[in-house]
Amino acid sequence: MSNLSQPNVGEDFIRFHRIITRGLEVAIRDINEFLERGSIEKEKLEGFLNYVETFSSFLDGHHKVENQKLFPYFKPLVPDVPYVQLMKEHKVVESSLQEINSGINSLRSKKDEINSLNKLKSNFFKIDQIWYPHIQIEETQLFEKVGSLGIDRDEMLRIQNKFAEFFQENTGPDYLVVPFALYNSSPEDRAILAAGFPESVTQKVSRDWKDKWISMQPFLLK
Repeated sequence: MSNLSQPNVGEDFIRFHRIITRGLEVAIRDINEFLERGSIEKEKLEGFLNYVETFSSFLDGHHKVENQKLFPYFKPLVPDVPYVQLMKEHKVVESSLQEINSGINSLRSKKDEINSLNKLKSNFFKIDQIWYPHIQIEETQLFEKVGSLGIDRDEMLRIQNKFAEFFQENTGPDYLVVPFALYNSSPEDRAILAAGFPESVTQKVSRDWKDKWISMQPFLLK
């Protein structure tokens, strides 16, 4: 979430982009390392699969929020953004995520590890090619302008909560998605994100959920 005293949905989504960008970079780096090695180290397998599967869920949920909630809300306020182009690019990413999920399922079933890794590699590469120009448009033409649109604090909090609830409904499980978000963030971003969660959630991350997400730790920031 953005600074709670000055909520800004645009800043929130730029922050989410940084989470996704790091996830994309880590996934590509490690897939290439595993292919060069010829296999995934046994002790890294569960954590890697949890990491890339959560990346897929996070990115898919992020785009669903943009398509179904954020773009319709801001289009009347910022009409010159190429919304149709952005949604077409979301569709291309969605197709790659479906292929990534298929590769993950094959790796979980211990089927043809190298071919499955190559499927992941090719589809992460497709996302990588789209991602950076895509978010530049979103950030420069929309998100960086949100703070100057005259949206009052109560309304910003309302849409912030609405978007967050929709994201939660379209991602999961929370015990992987929340740590993925927190620990793919810089310390500064992490503090802002954590402040937006109920205290019960942050406690679960460090206690109740830790056994479920700890396998991802080698791929996360400290």
